[in-house]
Amino acid sequence: MSTIPSHPLPTTRRLLKATAVAIVVAGVLLVTTVLPAEYGIDPTGIGKRLGLNVLAEIAEAAEPAAPAATGMPTPSNSYADDTGEAAKAATAFGVNAGQTFDTQAVDRSGVPIRHDTLTVELLPGKGAEVKALLKSGDGVVFHWTATAEVAVDMHGERSGVKNAWTSYWVEQAQREGAGTFVAPFEGSHGWYWENRGNTPVTVRIDVTGFQEKLYRPGRS
Repeated sequence: MSTIPSHPLPTTRRLLKATAVAIVVAGVLLVTTVLPAEYGIDPTGIGKRLGLNVLAEIAEAAEPAAPAATGMPTPSNSYADDTGEAAKAATAFGVNAGQTFDTQAVDRSGVPIRHDTLTVELLPGKGAEVKALLKSGDGVVFHWTATAEVAVDMHGERSGVKNAWTSYWVEQAQREGAGTFVAPFEGSHGWYWENRGNTPVTVRIDVTGFQEKLYRPGRS
């Protein structure tokens, strides 16, 4: 019958000695290899002699650079204007923990607000146009009504450009229209109505906003 040889268990002193040796070896490896290779830190100079610091330089060069400024807006509350508004609010009303800022929600205009009304009469088969002069970003609220159905094209024309326009809202037969409008470019923006019936039609339009004027092209 064979017997299993028994080996004496290591003593506590031997375990502590082995642990201490392992800690020392790990510390040496950290200082001489890991720090130079990973972080470029080489207090002993061994990493440079072994070429390990080159690895850190390669890793640093491979890191993506911070995105260059593109002029595109950043999320709200990181705008410089928002910071300025926060400072003004703190001065005027004190700091409030629940208050956030979004200055982009307001498109400030240097043009005084005004209200204009025009009425046009459309004979059978005839059309007429009413335009509002607006700068890019300026807006209006509008409402028009007709005594009978008319074809309508709400559109805009850029300043200095002829025989070209951008349509915003087209209907073949409509008696009323209302909404808000913000000019996507500087120029004249308005409505063309055409009477396709057999009797005269009267169209009335009311515009409130930042238009320079409301007018009929070709008329003083």
